Amino acid sequence: MPPADRFLTVRRDPHSEEVLARGGDPEAHSVLQRTGFVPVVRVHETYHRAPTNLIEGDDTRLGIEAVARLRAVGYHVDCDEDFDTDRRPVHDLPLGATVAHLAKRIREATTTWDAAGVLTELTAAHDGILAALEEVIIATAEFHDGLGDGPTRTSPAVCATSPTSVSEQSAATSPIPVTPSPTGMSRTPAAASAPKRCPPPNASAPPSAPARHHRAPRRPHHRLPWPPGYAADPTSPKDTMHHHDNSERLASYADVLAGELPGTWTSSYHPPEHKDDLAELSDRIWDLDLVAGSLAEHPLQQAAVLSRPDGAQLVLLERHDERDGFLVAAVAPRALPDEAYRAVPEPNGIALADDPFLGAEQVAGDLLARYEAALAQVRHNALGGIQPSQPDRVVLTWQQDGSVAAAPVGDAAGAVLAAHGFIQDPQTGIYRLGADDTRAQARALRAIGPQLDALGIGTALQHPAARTAPSAVMPPAPAATRTPASRAR
Repeated sequence: MPPADRFLTVRRDPHSEEVLARGGDPEAHSVLQRTGFVPVVRVHETYHRAPTNLIEGDDTRLGIEAVARLRAVGYHVDCDEDFDTDRRPVHDLPLGATVAHLAKRIREATTTWDAAGVLTELTAAHDGILAALEEVIIATAEFHDGLGDGPTRTSPAVCATSPTSVSEQSAATSPIPVTPSPTGMSRTPAAASAPKRCPPPNASAPPSAPARHHRAPRRPHHRLPWPPGYAADPTSPKDTMHHHDNSERLASYADVLAGELPGTWTSSYHPPEHKDDLAELSDRIWDLDLVAGSLAEHPLQQAAVLSRPDGAQLVLLERHDERDGFLVAAVAPRALPDEAYRAVPEPNGIALADDPFLGAEQVAGDLLARYEAALAQVRHNALGGIQPSQPDRVVLTWQQDGSVAAAPVGDAAGAVLAAHGFIQDPQTGIYRLGADDTRAQARALRAIGPQLDALGIGTALQHPAARTAPSAVMPPAPAATRTPASRAR
């Protein structure tokens, strides 16, 4: 995405007094549209404006809401002072993204059976996507009929058995006052003032078939089916995701999420009985926004932790609102000094969709990138100039006092260093090998190379500019080319 598309302006035009939003990409335009802005297409420019005929002050509130929503999803917004806000509302995945995800699943299908299973989500008779769209069309038609202002606007498809009284029919013929809404659509002041109607009978049904009545409204479940064999596949309405007290759903979601994230992740579940672990985990959650606000009102009762071999961790926790899904946040590393976190922005958590596959895309495309950047910064700050290691490579750095320091990743590399005289600092996790005995130091450095290599871990030695390392410190590279251990999911 071009960097310029991440910048927008929300300002009041000095001549027309309209609130105008300019710039951005299609995703930003979608956010503006959902906020209530109206697109304006010109020959050489496309921008968005607040609807006209709003109540005084509503356009300002609309501008504030647009700035908050755009900044919440990472856009840089330059705005008038009247529209500036620090609020960051929760950004939930649009319903259209869930439907669009079906296309990806069809492309990834390897058998006709897999593709047919995805298409069933479209054609399922009771709660498929097409059935839901039919309900939306019927509801829209009924709403439109309810806006009638005379006998000619009354739908001819009024059910003969409907208990519509004469007073209701006369109410339908009276003019209904209309007020503008922030989205620019005119709405009646109360839905109860519209006459009750029945949908028309099936045109394709035989004459003796009864009319198809409108089904009672139900709350939609905006999620894709759980994978076959999924431990928490819902079998009854009370097993759906919005029942947050179901610990199996939390643990199972975390298992699927760990398998879908890039790299190698494992998950572990902490039930309410693990009070000490949950308390320690709460202190390490690296968030000052969405997740912190949730924990302030709802202390951690259970959680699932996703861990990576290099020490990175994510925590999955319940979402205490009316929406489905979970919250996920980064976990700060253990035993790093407070100074390491200074001037490092928190990689604040996000809300996840109810589908773990979509949730993995959200984490990989948003939280994980910010977490990696913050994690690298605090580790660099804690190392104090020591080059950080990688899971498949230990970097040894000469120090000014003649010692050698390293920050290995993983217990296996740390154990090899400790076995050859390296001492770990409990605060920073850095291993140091003293220079009191240079011969012993050289022997230790020669020995750790082959042992780390046997574990699939390479070694590298960083030389300071003012120091020349002993010539026989590290063993020569083997003749055969060794491919570092790679991880693929």
